[in-house]
Amino acid sequence: MSVTGPDRTGSKVWTVLTAVVEGTGTFSPDVTWSITSGVGRLSTVTGTSVTYVAPFVREDTAVTLQAVSRQDPSKAGSFTFTVSRAPAARLMAGTHEGLLSVTSSSQPAPSPQAQKYTLAVVSDTQVLLTPIPGFPKGVLVDVKEDGTLAFPPQESAITLYDKYCQQQQSFIGDGSSSAPGTGTWDDQGNLSLTWILRYERVCTIPGTQVPGAPRYTSTALSTHVFTGVRQQAEPRAPAMAFLADRFTGTYSSSEDTTPAHHPPSTRTQTQPMNILLEQAGDTRFLFRQVHPYAEGILVDVFEDGTFELPPFAYPLVVEAPGCQRQLHVGEMASIVPGTGTWDDWGNVTLEWVSRSDNACVIYDGDEYVTRTTNTFEGKRLVR
Repeated sequence: MSVTGPDRTGSKVWTVLTAVVEGTGTFSPDVTWSITSGVGRLSTVTGTSVTYVAPFVREDTAVTLQAVSRQDPSKAGSFTFTVSRAPAARLMAGTHEGLLSVTSSSQPAPSPQAQKYTLAVVSDTQVLLTPIPGFPKGVLVDVKEDGTLAFPPQESAITLYDKYCQQQQSFIGDGSSSAPGTGTWDDQGNLSLTWILRYERVCTIPGTQVPGAPRYTSTALSTHVFTGVRQQAEPRAPAMAFLADRFTGTYSSSEDTTPAHHPPSTRTQTQPMNILLEQAGDTRFLFRQVHPYAEGILVDVFEDGTFELPPFAYPLVVEAPGCQRQLHVGEMASIVPGTGTWDDWGNVTLEWVSRSDNACVIYDGDEYVTRTTNTFEGKRLVR
């Protein structure tokens, strides 16, 4: 027996591994899966395959999976692969404290001042830097895996300054430089940033506030240099308290229906959805607002940033005279029906399989089974 799969997978990524079972005569290819070393979760067994979900890791981590023959437990195969460290933006995000120097024509030799900046994750390759004068929502910074940073050109909204100056606006960059700002970061939390801030104001001469009056524009350039270190994050609330909230995102499903007396069919859908994680125990949530699971879907929560969905059968429902349905989360062959991930920035992903057993005598006594692969990817709602 052997196990095959990719040599490397990403942090918080689902990966399928397959056991290759060989033998002579009649034998069962069924295997039992387990993680013998490393981190992560296993779910959704399909034949001799299993889905592995990796948690958030700050450095490359080796994981070994083992498949043991159910027919002959003396036969086993193992496979070791690497979970890559989390993307750069998620590694360097946080609050940084250090010294800021601002140089301008009116202040050519400034004295460094204590400053604190927050870098919040926008995507795997971008963070939001705050606070920046003129940019109340912050400034985007591109994060590269080689430890470098780059500020793309950006401009603030135009706002009113006073009755004489009808508009003011801030820009990252001097308007001519291809690199408005640069920086570096490392795994130890050190951060350096340098960027150019341009401020423009359009005014009229006092006493000439009439339509068509001449205007003049004043421009001020300043160079900002910051050197600091990421601070130890304050301990967040335990997972159960941290995650008990509403999330907005996208729900997708792929549904295969196999009637007893009619051709099979497949249907897919993707739609925006808001969901609620409602506490249902010390380490368990009900995942609500996904039709047709009116009672909610049970989700077990782990502090390593992962979820598991345990098998569950809902009560039999009579939908019409002679028609009944029973919904199951999971298939009989699943280790667990689904898995998921969560992080300290409020991102949530879930993937699970479900089955609906249906019988309806008014349609020639037709019985059919619907199997669905479901996914949800979202983020905590900002209140």
